[in-house]
Amino acid sequence: MKKIILFFSILLISVLSYGQAYEGTVQYQKQLQPAAVIDLPYPPSVVNAAMDEYLSKKGKSKGNDIKGFTTYRNTQPQQSDSVNADLYFKTERKSRKEKEVTVVSLLLAPADVQTNTGNLHYLDMNEARDYLNGLAITIDAYNLELTIKDRNHAVIIAEAKYKVLTSEGRDLEKKRTTIEKKIADNKNDQQQQLKEIENQNQKLTQSVSQRKS
Repeated sequence: MKKIILFFSILLISVLSYGQAYEGTVQYQKQLQPAAVIDLPYPPSVVNAAMDEYLSKKGKSKGNDIKGFTTYRNTQPQQSDSVNADLYFKTERKSRKEKEVTVVSLLLAPADVQTNTGNLHYLDMNEARDYLNGLAITIDAYNLELTIKDRNHAVIIAEAKYKVLTSEGRDLEKKRTTIEKKIADNKNDQQQQLKEIENQNQKLTQSVSQRKS
């Protein structure tokens, strides 16, 4: 239970650290349209993947590109809603200097679409901002899982390298033991050979002394 509370606390702190959704505009068919906007501290590739995974499950279709927007059709925007909505998102890198920050814009309603008709409902500004704030938590959780996956992979690689090094170490220890034994044997052989030299010299001296002058 404590781990779960800690997990969500980290997510909440992370979300609050880069701010909440705010009122803004986004260009749609060469005209600025009202949109809820939020800045997320992740590259567009991560944001897009997280959104696609989450929103594809919430809607009845995967995201499609419509007039420069990733659109999720017939999506339930809120748990309490009895009707669905078409959600129009645009994700962009914030700037060249801030490549790791993505600006997500949620278009309130396309100017060429009649809103709130039939079974479709389009969000107002407050609803759209709340939706983006909730989506930010989901994206943060997705990025955390990616981080955990990457770090787990790094641990696996580190452990594999350690196994290789320990195996090499054992081989080197065996070689060292063998070499040390050979060195010891060599020193012993040297001593034995010195004795043999001394013995042969003595015999040589004896033989020379037996010469008749």
